[in-house]
Amino acid sequence: MQALEPAGPVFEIPGPEILERARAQTPPPRPVPNLGYACLNMDLREQKPPVFTNRDCIQRTYLEKGLPYISSLALENTRALAGVIQWNHENGIRFFRMTSNFFPWCTEYKLEDLPDFSAIKEHLRFAGDLARAYDQRLTFHPSHFIKLAAPDENLLKKSIFELEVHSQVLDLMGYDEPSVWNKINIHIGGMYNNKQESLKRFAAGWRRLSPSCQKRLTVENDDVASYYSVTDLLPLSQETGIPIVFDFHHHKFCQGGLTEEQAFRAAIATWPQGIRPVVHWSESQEGRKPHAHSDYVVGPMNFYGLEDQVDVMIEAKCKERALLCFREGRTPPVAPVDPLTDPKSYETGLKFL
Repeated sequence: MQALEPAGPVFEIPGPEILERARAQTPPPRPVPNLGYACLNMDLREQKPPVFTNRDCIQRTYLEKGLPYISSLALENTRALAGVIQWNHENGIRFFRMTSNFFPWCTEYKLEDLPDFSAIKEHLRFAGDLARAYDQRLTFHPSHFIKLAAPDENLLKKSIFELEVHSQVLDLMGYDEPSVWNKINIHIGGMYNNKQESLKRFAAGWRRLSPSCQKRLTVENDDVASYYSVTDLLPLSQETGIPIVFDFHHHKFCQGGLTEEQAFRAAIATWPQGIRPVVHWSESQEGRKPHAHSDYVVGPMNFYGLEDQVDVMIEAKCKERALLCFREGRTPPVAPVDPLTDPKSYETGLKFL
């Protein structure tokens, strides 16, 4: 079956004139549960002209075309962010995970060296102002290549650099008081044959981050039994103050001796007072490996009486369509994204989960 087609008129990226109207509005109460989706809006990506924030290039193209080309991609990526924020507002969505690919090959240069940096700053500040006016929460989840526990110094330095770029983007968006409200979420990244020593290296790597980046970092439980459960992460959180993002799906495969409710409550207790904890929700799908994410989610979601106190990131390959389908109580399509009949949508979904 073909993926669902976007419906309605072409959506346009808003200009700065919308900000005054946005600020004049009083945001409605958050939905319960407050659901979000990750990185890509499929409707906006598939419309013509498309609106998306993850223009990228292979390394050879970067080396051939250099910073001017990278800058042009970043300019369009950051400009499009306001479009996603506006679409989310119009569809009652208050939680969104931003792409980590605003700036392709971001560890190879400083953002200030991009020829379009001045305009990029304006786009990011506008997007941040718009999100704040709508009371939308924006977060990051950088790639698994970031490894603060790495024993290799070069990999550690590269990981630190990339985390600092994420933190700088949030600074440029006007989030002047860094906190895990705009979390930068990562995994420990490996055991390196000694889990406890790896946790110590992770803590040491965290201490090498800037204070702003430290205040934004969270860690997530893993989905491999021998890796890091909530039980493993709790001492790290107690030592550093890093909150734990609880992933319900991961806990099924890496329980650490805790029930789901015990792990959930232990994780959200690590969050600072006044900031809503983030949890991840995903599901398996028939015909795929158990760890793989489904296209849609059907629940039931159980937040043990705390559904009004947490923000729930839905990790599903059909992105905002999965969120809306679940929120509206609709039955998901059967095999909504078929790799044979709709390879483009299937590959798009895989890329961002």
